[in-house]
Amino acid sequence: MKKFIKIGIMSAALGVVLVGADTANAQNRRDNRREERQEMREEIRDARRDYRDDVRDGRNRRSARREMRREVREARQDYRRDVRRGRDGWYWYQNGRRYTRPFSQWNYRNGWFYRIY
Repeated sequence: MKKFIKIGIMSAALGVVLVGADTANAQNRRDNRREERQEMREEIRDARRDYRDDVRDGRNRRSARREMRREVREARQDYRRDVRRGRDGWYWYQNGRRYTRPFSQWNYRNGWFYRIY
């Protein structure tokens, strides 16, 4: 009887440890999202500051604007690539709903590659 009680206590303790680790992971994932968003905003701010400095220094406006837009686009792409991925695939929001595009696989059949979601 004592063995059953010990096993029950040990399994309960193990369950508490696993549940605690899962909630900490979810909190950590949310914090990572916030950090990624802050990093993206910082990169966009730097790109705009560099553009203003380049224009102020007399550099060609068109090339400076092109460079700024490229840097902003890359920052947003990095953010989307890092953040918009959940456990079950890629997701995005449209009209207030969350849509999920599952992970895709490529299968080779009869000489052709087929994409399976």
